[in-house]
Amino acid sequence: MDATFERLRALDGKTVWTALLRAKDLRGAAVYRSGTFRLFDRPHAGANPVTRIVDADGLPLVTFRGSDMLTVIDGLLRVVLRPSFQIDVLDRPFEAENERAALTYDRVARELVVELEAGFRSALILRPDPDPDASARARRGLGPVEEGPLIDNSMRFAVGHLSATLRPASDGGVRLTCVGSSVRDGRQFADLFEPAAGAHYPFETAEVARLGADIRAFLSGRRERFVSFSGVV
Repeated sequence: MDATFERLRALDGKTVWTALLRAKDLRGAAVYRSGTFRLFDRPHAGANPVTRIVDADGLPLVTFRGSDMLTVIDGLLRVVLRPSFQIDVLDRPFEAENERAALTYDRVARELVVELEAGFRSALILRPDPDPDASARARRGLGPVEEGPLIDNSMRFAVGHLSATLRPASDGGVRLTCVGSSVRDGRQFADLFEPAAGAHYPFETAEVARLGADIRAFLSGRRERFVSFSGVV
């Protein structure tokens, strides 16, 4: 049996830890997340099996494609998505995981870019990109969609017709607003949503984890933990 596939089978169903590094020339700080490794997972009933690392709600932290180049180095599974994006997977925590710098709006936004692109891959649209030199566009020789931050310092993520917008909160932390479109009576409407547990996320590790989980849920079409202006969806 191929050594790489043997390692994948050994990880199947286990809790794993990931180091996600998205930076030009891979020079930067990794983002650490943990979840369950699923070798042959179906995101929904009609989907083909795909290898993913999922959170407690079964939503994608990391999605692997058949074209990804996987290698095993002393038990560490490594996937290089491009020269500026690398994912390492271990069956134990990384030693550097506790060496996190203080949380700020900019740091939270950068970490979300890394974990959401790892999970949703090319389906994710973001504006602006806080590290445009590390983007897939840069690899193709394309410039960023926006130069610098948006006028209100917000950051927007989208998958299909679902979007999530971050803004710095006036009293510190981050505020999240989501928009989902729907067709009713032949007309398209944009509906606003906010998390039922609160749209404000202080700069605390647990709250930032909740923020990432809420965004993954909304961009995956899971609206049960959100409230719209017309009630709970």
